[in-house]
Order: sequence, then C-alpha cells, then structure tokens
Amino acid sequence: MAKKRLRKITKWMLYVHRYTGFALSLLFLFWFISGFVMMYKSFPYLSKSESLERTASIPGQNAFVESSALIENIADLDKEEVHSIEIVSLLDRPVYRMQSKKGDFHCFFADTGEQVPSVDTKEAKQIVDDFIKGEYTIKKVEPLDKLDQWTPRTRFLPYLPAYKVYLEDGKGTVCYVSSVTGEIFQKVNCADKIWAWLGAIPHWIYFKDLRIQTQLWRDVVVGLSILGVVMCVAGLYMGIVRVRRKRQNQFAFSPYKKVWFKWHHYTGFTFGLITFTWILSGLFSMNPWKWSPSRSLSEEAQFHWQGGSLSPEWFIISPSEALRTFNERQAVRVLEFIQFGGRPYYRATLSDGATRLFQADGNSDQWTANLSNEAYLNQIQALHPEATGLQIAELTDYDAYYYDKHRTRPLPVLKVDINDSANTSYYINPKTAEVLLRYEDTSRLNRWLYHGLHSLDFPGLFFRRPLWDIVVIILLLGGSSVSVTGLVLTGKWIKRKMRRSKRLSLTKYARQSLVNRTKTYR
Repeated sequence: MAKKRLRKITKWMLYVHRYTGFALSLLFLFWFISGFVMMYKSFPYLSKSESLERTASIPGQNAFVESSALIENIADLDKEEVHSIEIVSLLDRPVYRMQSKKGDFHCFFADTGEQVPSVDTKEAKQIVDDFIKGEYTIKKVEPLDKLDQWTPRTRFLPYLPAYKVYLEDGKGTVCYVSSVTGEIFQKVNCADKIWAWLGAIPHWIYFKDLRIQTQLWRDVVVGLSILGVVMCVAGLYMGIVRVRRKRQNQFAFSPYKKVWFKWHHYTGFTFGLITFTWILSGLFSMNPWKWSPSRSLSEEAQFHWQGGSLSPEWFIISPSEALRTFNERQAVRVLEFIQFGGRPYYRATLSDGATRLFQADGNSDQWTANLSNEAYLNQIQALHPEATGLQIAELTDYDAYYYDKHRTRPLPVLKVDINDSANTSYYINPKTAEVLLRYEDTSRLNRWLYHGLHSLDFPGLFFRRPLWDIVVIILLLGGSSVSVTGLVLTGKWIKRKMRRSKRLSLTKYARQSLVNRTKTYR
C-alpha cells in the first residue's frame, strides 16, 4: 500500500515538474543569465549623490517669503497634508519645493512668493546645461507626458509632464527634466539601457506596460515565483527518487540513458537546491501577503517621531537667516524643513556633501553637529511607551542588518535596541535625525530569506571580493546549466508533440480519404 501511494506521488510529481518546467524553463534561463549582469549593474537611476554634486548652491537673499503664508494660498492643500518643504536653486533663484502627502508638488519663488510657472523647453535646456556644467551641447528636446521604459514607477508621476533632453556627449545621454519642479529626476545613456535590457528588465520583469501597473506587476512576479517554487520542489523530489547508484561507476547515479535527460538529472541534483533558494528568495523579495513589516517608519510613527505634523509656523528663525549662518562656512545646496521631537530644525546639505542641523525655534543661533543620544532615546520611548531596557550604541562599521555593498550608506549610525515582544531595533543617522532602518524579528527573518539567499550577502563573504564574485558566478553557471538542459528537453518535447500531431492529422486525412473513395465506388 505504501509503495503504491509512493508511486502515485512520484507520478504526480513527475507531471508537475514536467509541465511547470516546460512553461518556465526559458524564463528561468533569462533569470539566471540576467543575474550575471545584476551582480554589477542594476536598473539605471540618477543617484542622489550625483544629483547633489551637480546642484547649484542656493543664492543668498536678504529675506524670504514665509512658507506658512504660501501654504495658506494653496487651495487644495491643508497644512496638515504637507509632507516635506525644502529650498533649492532653480535657474539662480531660490525656490520653495513643497510636496503633499499625496505626492503632488507645489513650487514657489522664495524671494517673491510667486508660483513657479511650468518649465518650458528653453528653461529645460538651461537647467540641463547648468547640471552638466556646459561640458556638452544639447542635441534635441522631446516632451514627455507619460511614464516610459526608463521611468516605469509611479513615484515618477508627480514630475510629469516633463522633457527628455538629449546630449551630444557620444554616450547617448538623456536627462529627464520635470516641468513641475524644474528638477532633473532621471538620467540614462546607451550603456545604461543595454545593461538594463540584459539585466534588470528581464530579471525584475520591468517591462514598462506591466511595471506601471504596480499591483498587476506584483501579482505576476509573485505568481511566477510561486509556480517556480512548485517546479523546483517537484524537481528536487524527482531528482532524489530517481537516484540509482551504479557499482561500476560511483559517480554515475542517473538511470536515464538519453544524454539530455541524464545531464538534466545531474545538474538538477547538484544545483537544484540553490535554484530553489534563489526562486524562493525572489518570492520573498516581493513581501507577499505583507507578512514582513516595512523597514521604514509608518506614517503614524513618523508623526510621533516629528512630534506632530510639519508646521512651518514653528520655524521662528527664517530660512534666510539660517542660510547666512551656514554660508559663513560653506554654501548650501538644499535646505530642508524638518521636525524632531516637536522642535523645528533646518537640515542643510552643504557643498561638500556634508549635512548639518540648525535649530530653528529661536533658542539657538548655532548649527548642531549631532543631537544628544538622550534625545533619540526619548523619541524611541515615545514610539514604544511600554518598552523597557532601551540600549543605544554607536556603529562605526556595518553589521549584519545595516550595510551596503557599495559602502555608501552613512557612518557612524546609532543603533537602538528595544526589549519588546518583537525585539525592535532602530538605526538612526545622528547627523540628519532620520530613522534609516527599523527591524523586527519578522523583518530580520525576511532579510535572510531574501537578501541572504538571493544575494549571498552573508557576513564573512559579502565584502570579500573577489571570493563572493567567484562563488556567485559558479552558482549562476550551475543554475543556468539546469535551465539549459530543461529548455532543450522542452524543445524536444514540443517537437515530439508536433510530429505526433502531424502523424495523427495524416492518419485522419488518410482515413477520411478512404471513406470518401469507398462512398464513390458505391
């Protein structure tokens, strides 16, 4: 009875692996081949560091119009709905750039309070020319009214309509300029596009018409990943039950005599487990069914962290006064309005990329390098009023949860551990008063199930180059070999089906011809 049940299970596993493999073998091959590219090239985005490096300093002014007065003039924006306020330079004029919690931008000239009109073609050219410091000439400008392949995410929607400004730089560079904010929000060249088509686009299924429909895209990726997990489980089962040790050759264990079946068994048995873990971790990358909490502060937690909604009227010291104080040392490129613990601060990004805080409630006229650890502990305690045993430590190097393969994440950071039911931890940038990451037990588990299994970013391996590269390349080659042998078997199966269908069609035709001739003779 047990053997009969086992044979039935094996039969069903064979069918599951065969037909899911037929459906997914080509997709798996694309995933593995694009994985080689993803080791070194991701989807192209204009980095924040490059954007800040090329941003012009805010021109000094004697006085700015109060931002609170400007918000009152925005008909569809309540002050409770303001998400962020910052001052930047736009064509040598200071500009308030305000964003609502819905993502909409509202821009005003800080020196006059007038609303910034939509950027035209001439101004878009000037903005790009200032950005590239006049290094290249501009080839042409095209309007952009909807998301394209290089802006496929809904976070780009508030920047539209926009302009695509093509440069004569020999690289095919295109800068995307928002007509709403005057900001360059994307930059790609021909090399970026080629690498994306070889890597990120097939790997993440980042095809524009699908990606811009966020929920549909998520459902497609999750569905394919689940189907891939089922295929791998069935394949691992079949690989194990089909093992047949041969006395004459201890390394031969496959019962198959046909070459491609045999090599699919060998490669699947050797690399099937890593293939399974990669597909499973790819599934967890989508956080299906929202089982793992976000590593960012929720809207409610951000409200408590700030000490209320962002309130421009709390900023007693004007931004022009703060700018004069900063400019005595370094020019300011971005001046942000932030709140922490119910107190207002200006956060300035300086010309050297450093960030400084300036207390704006009138109790101090000095910029602040860092807030006290006690201030952060008080705010964490406010987020977790019932928690006890808060511990804070300064990290001068990355740990297993706060890290970056390009080593661009800021250091040092403060890590606050809380003795609560979820063992919550916060990573805080003391120079900006920002919570960079938030971890709970489930998000830690997701970190290992996703990044650990997918990128092999295990401590002791991830930063040991080229050891990490060698290990990942070998495993990708193994996964590719499994996919290639599966794809060949799929092709052979399709050919057999086509030949069989053709034979059946010929047989049916011959029978019908015989019937017709018989009727004629009668």
